[in-house]
Amino acid sequence: MNKSFTWRIFISFGLFISFFMLLLSGVILYLGPSGRGAGAIVWLIIGLTKPEWQNQHIIFGFAFSLFALFHLLVINWKAFFSYLKSKTKEGLKSPAELLVIIVLFLIFGTGTYYKIQPFSGILEFGKSISKLWDGNKMQQPGGQRRSGDVFKEPGKPG
Repeated sequence: MNKSFTWRIFISFGLFISFFMLLLSGVILYLGPSGRGAGAIVWLIIGLTKPEWQNQHIIFGFAFSLFALFHLLVINWKAFFSYLKSKTKEGLKSPAELLVIIVLFLIFGTGTYYKIQPFSGILEFGKSISKLWDGNKMQQPGGQRRSGDVFKEPGKPG
């Protein structure tokens, strides 16, 4: 029962795992303490600090992008280019889906830039959750502690 390596399965698992890590790291960074400026706090969640979670988010974002491009341009290139070719021949006689998604993304980008609801509410909610951590001040940057504790106040036993 020696089955050969299947790229479609490999890419599907890669997309799933990288999306899961993007989701996990994104939620942790969204809800975690802000940690900016001189009064920044050092925090650990599941054993990683904020910069380490940011690094995970960036790397898995790149991985997700590469898997998505491979999925589209290598695994499903025939279907993708066939679709583009047929739409080009038709001259986009029915551009509703393209127009709606472009308008939707313009609304998202503009709404976020100008801090319009509901986008500003989503951003403010994350900031308000982050501010809840302010009561749990930790060691100042420069002397990070690496322990299993999520929050550890300086001078207090672990």
